[in-house]
Amino acid sequence: MTSDRPVVTPAVARKVAELARLRLPEEDLVLWSAQLSRIVAYIDQLAAIPEESFGAAPAGPATPVRADDPRPGLGEQALEANAPRQLHGYGVVPRVVGSGS
Repeated sequence: MTSDRPVVTPAVARKVAELARLRLPEEDLVLWSAQLSRIVAYIDQLAAIPEESFGAAPAGPATPVRADDPRPGLGEQALEANAPRQLHGYGVVPRVVGSGS
């Protein structure tokens, strides 16, 4: 990173915290902004390394692929095991996107 100006502003840090559902006190925003800016700067340094520096991928057998054969699923049994609550035959899960208001 060539500039001393932070890449991540307090407003961006606030939004990241909101998306991650973290409670971030206003007085910590400057610290978080600086820390996130350092992380982004480090990633920028990694991105600047030419791909040729890594060399070619090692030769060897490809990852084995299993046959794509149909097999019975567990259907409602799996739903009941993974969704503790159901409504009209569908699993009910907590809202994870948006504020809910």
